[in-house]
Amino acid sequence: MGSLLRVKSIKKDNILNDVSFDVMSGEMIAVMGPSGSGKSTLLYNVSGMDQADGGEVWLGDTEIVHLSEDGKAKLRLTRMGFVFQQMNMISNLNVIDNIVFPAVRADKRHRAEYYERARKLLDDFHISDIAERRIKEVSGGQLQRACICRSMIMNPEIVFADEPTGALNRTSAAEVMEAFSKINS
Repeated sequence: MGSLLRVKSIKKDNILNDVSFDVMSGEMIAVMGPSGSGKSTLLYNVSGMDQADGGEVWLGDTEIVHLSEDGKAKLRLTRMGFVFQQMNMISNLNVIDNIVFPAVRADKRHRAEYYERARKLLDDFHISDIAERRIKEVSGGQLQRACICRSMIMNPEIVFADEPTGALNRTSAAEVMEAFSKINS
């Protein structure tokens, strides 16, 4: 079995120098280091959110670094999921609409299916009761689990998380890490 994600000699400014690694399907990896050491820079360059200065990044058989910006955006929308410390939810939408938003943006034709999938994800993560609530009406832990649901709405091949528990208390952080273990299974 080949790598799900293969990073070969990626470079960015003076932060990333010749970084290489593989991520196998079903594998969870953590990149750890002090603030300012390049963890987020690595994530942004590997996912195509930022342009690497050199090297290659392969998601399956697709090389990311040399894709057009439109190609990278489509890849991120359809084959990758993202969970960030700053939850980036749209405040005037309720929770379920925030979860479905990227999927509907990618393909409006299957809107009903995306809402059905979102309801199942909310149920899987034990937060179905907050589906119709506004963002400001839910706890941080519930909101971050909703962000994980959003990251999973398109059945991504890989999920990237940038300090997804950084703004949470210990109990909420444990719930979020349990959710990540669940989706990885």
